[in-house]
Amino acid sequence: MFKGVSRWFFAIFFIFSCVTLSAEDLYGECAAQLTNTDVDDCVACQGCCLTLDSVKKVFNEKKKAVVRVIRLSSDKPGNDTEKDGVYFSTANGFFVSNEAYVVSVASIVRNAQKIWVDYMGTSYMAECVGVDDDTNVAVLRLLQSPTNFVSIDLNEGDRSNLTEIGSFVVFVGCKMDMDPAPDIGLISGKNVSYWDNSFLTTYLRTNFDLAGGGSGAPVFESDGKLSGMTIAYLPDIRSSFVLPRRALARVFNSIIKNGHVDHASLGIEVRAECRFNSCQEMVISKVIPGSTAELAGMKVGDILKKIDDAPISYKEDILNALFFHEMKDDVRVEFVRDGDTSVLSVKPEKYAE
Repeated sequence: MFKGVSRWFFAIFFIFSCVTLSAEDLYGECAAQLTNTDVDDCVACQGCCLTLDSVKKVFNEKKKAVVRVIRLSSDKPGNDTEKDGVYFSTANGFFVSNEAYVVSVASIVRNAQKIWVDYMGTSYMAECVGVDDDTNVAVLRLLQSPTNFVSIDLNEGDRSNLTEIGSFVVFVGCKMDMDPAPDIGLISGKNVSYWDNSFLTTYLRTNFDLAGGGSGAPVFESDGKLSGMTIAYLPDIRSSFVLPRRALARVFNSIIKNGHVDHASLGIEVRAECRFNSCQEMVISKVIPGSTAELAGMKVGDILKKIDDAPISYKEDILNALFFHEMKDDVRVEFVRDGDTSVLSVKPEKYAE
């Protein structure tokens, strides 16, 4: 339906992430206020409800969930055809279950000869349970479980809403060969594409500098709830993409259940149109011949109104509705044709890049 993000995108920006900004660098005078304000007095810091005490609290509660993932490969990073030595690559990961499952980035396990995890000064061999190249997520399992580790519940609470733009967030991760450390940042945007690459769901954009192995780290809201996992680094603008918690949970649960992730598609292309009685509408511009959408009766010119229970106003609404749709269930599509509203059940197709 949309041109998808390719594997090379995540691979290239993983290399860039394989000098964290100080609070003063990020916030200037605001950082000084952070050291001397309580949560109740957060208005003194321009509405920020993240104090250094809350950063310490989040870090101390979550640091025992974070690991360093190490890949041994004969492939030179950035050049999979060059095999003239032994190469090590590192990324972050974190425990998400009491069975010692770890989520990290798919880039770290690709073409790996061996994978192991460093946790609290001890190395543990790990196996790859599955990957989703479309979101750059990998699920690992430690062959021997460490004691007293902390796991982060991906299904905790109702997090259907993404962390708001402008919110302060806390990165907890390992860089280079260092121990887990916190960093403070902002949610600076929400993206469904980067240049001519479309993502399959909405990603958060932050101002975290991931150079030195910062991909695969958890990012938390000020209350300690997981916002998402760092996925890719954008060095030119010193920013990074974060896969939101709910999307990460969907990928993890599918890999644990099926060993892989199938993403739904309808076999249509759409364009945005502005009309006199609506700011924007999503209109079908192409129905792929032989697609399930064509077989169900969808036509060029149909105006999409809902997919399942999700209202459709923008392309990202379509992407997100399909991202969280179960492949086994038909997609309920509500649309307007010639002024009349209709509903069709469309069998989802497996997304292919």
